[in-house]
Amino acid sequence: MQTKYIKLLLVSLVVISANLKAQEEINKDVKVVREYTPTVSDAFKVNQMPEVNDSVTLRPSFNYRIISTSVNTDYQPTMITPAKIQTKHHEYLMKSYIKGGIGNYNTILGELGYNILESEPFLLGLNIGHTSSFGNLKLEDGETVDAPMNDTYANLGFKHFFDDKTFSVDLNFQHNIYRYYGYQTLDNETDYFLPGSIDAISGSELMQDERQRLSAFDLLLGFQNNEADDRKTAYHANFGFSTFGNVTGVNQNGFKLSGGIKHPINDLRFALNANIESYKTSVPDSIGPMFGFAERNLTYIEANPSINFVFDNLDLKVGMIIGGSIDSEGDQFFVAPDILARLTVVEGIVAMYGGLNGNMDVNDYRSTIYENPFVSPDANVKSSIYGLNLIAGIEGNFSSSTSFSVGLEYGFFNDEHFFVNQYYADQPEISSLPFNYHYSNLFMPVYDDGNLLKVKGELLFRPKKQIELLLHGAYYGWNLDTQEAAWHKPEVELGLKGSWDFNEYISVNGSIGYLGERKAYDFYADGFQKSLKGVFDMNLGGEYRFSRQWTFWANMNNIAASKYYKWNGYPSQRFNVQAGIIYSF
Repeated sequence: MQTKYIKLLLVSLVVISANLKAQEEINKDVKVVREYTPTVSDAFKVNQMPEVNDSVTLRPSFNYRIISTSVNTDYQPTMITPAKIQTKHHEYLMKSYIKGGIGNYNTILGELGYNILESEPFLLGLNIGHTSSFGNLKLEDGETVDAPMNDTYANLGFKHFFDDKTFSVDLNFQHNIYRYYGYQTLDNETDYFLPGSIDAISGSELMQDERQRLSAFDLLLGFQNNEADDRKTAYHANFGFSTFGNVTGVNQNGFKLSGGIKHPINDLRFALNANIESYKTSVPDSIGPMFGFAERNLTYIEANPSINFVFDNLDLKVGMIIGGSIDSEGDQFFVAPDILARLTVVEGIVAMYGGLNGNMDVNDYRSTIYENPFVSPDANVKSSIYGLNLIAGIEGNFSSSTSFSVGLEYGFFNDEHFFVNQYYADQPEISSLPFNYHYSNLFMPVYDDGNLLKVKGELLFRPKKQIELLLHGAYYGWNLDTQEAAWHKPEVELGLKGSWDFNEYISVNGSIGYLGERKAYDFYADGFQKSLKGVFDMNLGGEYRFSRQWTFWANMNNIAASKYYKWNGYPSQRFNVQAGIIYSF
């Protein structure tokens, strides 16, 4: 009998020990629970400059991509927090570097990163880069055309760290040169009629200079207190100035002032975020019939007060967004709720969120031309309002090496813009016949109201410190009132990204992406709709660190040599490869 009790006791101890061990393993998982913190976006909507990271060494990693190979058309208004693959830098690399390389399509590139000053209270860094490509591309009618591209950027970042505050200054410059090489049916010696006009204009006046040049400069000043304790007041303020111009002679100057404060009272957190931005766009008097505006003035003001309630497993934000714009393209005003709840289902394992909000996409002249570099230089795009967005999702960890995020967003919008080719009519030889329509390789915006359903998911797998894989996908369901299709917008996007450090000398990275079929407006197609086929985009890159100072690198883009069109009439580069050397010092 005693032996029986002893056996039962031993079995009980083993079960208890196993349970304790299982609990210890669960507690090692990374927590996904965090407080929702509202933020105000950076001073300018479009900023392609590299950021100076607040770290001990400044050696940012850049992926060189020719503009024409980009297939990223991700819809901007999203609340789903994406998982990020972290760029790893080996400790033996020096703080500054020079990077150079060459590639097919007559591509050359160079980059300089240099830490001018680094000490305990200061940080000052400089980055300069340039990429040029002078390759030829074949249009849909078989004609081979020159498609040159030149991108230059410079960034100077400064930070001063006080005891509990940070002051920052960022200076950014970018210079882009490219050509309107896309297919068109206009003729220099034919007279055309502008839409809504009875005056005939020669095709030579409608066809812009084939070369475009963009220049932009940004100044951003920031100040914030470094307060991580939720029981104390936190605040930040930013001021930005920008200037922009192109070869056509259009100039835009703008400024933005933004800030926010969060003040706790017991378990409540009161927050107020606000911003004001203003832009003035001018056109020279010498511009011909292409331009229908002399200047544009746009001022946008927004306030976002809110209260955060903190419970044991629930964070609840309740607020509202009040915004309005005074715009030459039409004044707008909107009020929207700003509600977000985050529930911890299983601490460290699963969290759910949901809410309602709204926003206005402020579309100034500069942001429009960077969104679509082939837009007609006379195009001004109205701002879009998403008055009510429903947000829901779930995030969590399957284990300490695997995390996921799945969410959806359903919103109603007004004046969302889509790009179609600029079109004109000519008078046929027999006046009784209808007009013939021709389209240009420049684009103009068309607008519509409707609703959008977006479903997005991501899965991050990091089995080892040296290996990272990110699988992501998105579905976009556009429902429009008048337009036949959401021109140039895909329904599906899928992608797989990964990186692997074999050892301290060799590392590789790669990606496989799929961009779904899109529609383009075309007078010559059945139903006036032209299908832009879905495409696969495969890329592979790697580095070999030969020594402390010398690194060899190579990138292969569009390995499948897919021929695709991001914009109607503009084929992208097919298989391209670049390789070069990095010297660290």
